[in-house]
Amino acid sequence: MPKHPYSEIESHQPGLIGYQIHYFEEVESTQNIARNLAAEGAPHGTAVIAETQSAGRGRMGRGWHSPPGVNLYTTIILRPRLAMAEVPRLSLVAGVAAAEALEEVAPGIVALKWPNDVWLNGRKAGGIIAEAVTDRAQRLDSVLLGIGLNLNLAEDDVPGEIRERAISVLIATGHRCDRVAVANSLFTRLNIRYDEIVTRGFAAVRPAWERYSGLTGKRVTVVDAGTREEGMVKGIDTDGALLLETSSGIRRIIAGDVTLEGAYS
Repeated sequence: MPKHPYSEIESHQPGLIGYQIHYFEEVESTQNIARNLAAEGAPHGTAVIAETQSAGRGRMGRGWHSPPGVNLYTTIILRPRLAMAEVPRLSLVAGVAAAEALEEVAPGIVALKWPNDVWLNGRKAGGIIAEAVTDRAQRLDSVLLGIGLNLNLAEDDVPGEIRERAISVLIATGHRCDRVAVANSLFTRLNIRYDEIVTRGFAAVRPAWERYSGLTGKRVTVVDAGTREEGMVKGIDTDGALLLETSSGIRRIIAGDVTLEGAYS
């Protein structure tokens, strides 16, 4: 593989995030490339980074705006020894790692929106997707952890329809950041947080997630399978479920086909 901007942060250590980094100028989706690599046996920690994605996507199949040369688009192959039900928690774990990495370049304005968004000043600066891949026996084979972070995106380059909700480090702080350094910090933090969840469970990461929670204390409306329920966010539990205080008591919201309205207001 030819030398690329991120080669200097490859760990070359089996078992670590960033063990090997596959770099591309343009792909349809880093998720697709990572899926193929995983099927070929790529080890845990292998990462894919692209300058731009022509068909980037996020949670629930939503599109992801991916202009070239300004942001970080990566998918990391994980080989976790976890139950299938625990896979969604990996997006929360990655959220903590992403928040900690962005804190270094945008201190004091980073927050997390359950289940998979990263905020700067209350606007979306990143998204995460944890996609489970099973073997022929329907056992968990790998997890494709996709992370997109808006770093040096200029305000004029944000599509008008999402401009009120989207933001980047450059827009929020007025300063460009070193994308390779951010990627290095992200991988380093993710190694630490991933080890915590594997050895001690999600409860070990939950306090860090709570510290960054941008929804706690806010009233939101949960839209789930056509039903709507309003309540106040009380945080998350040890399983990563959102705790919503409603008129009928505390309700646990599981990540899935759930939409939160009012989060950005």
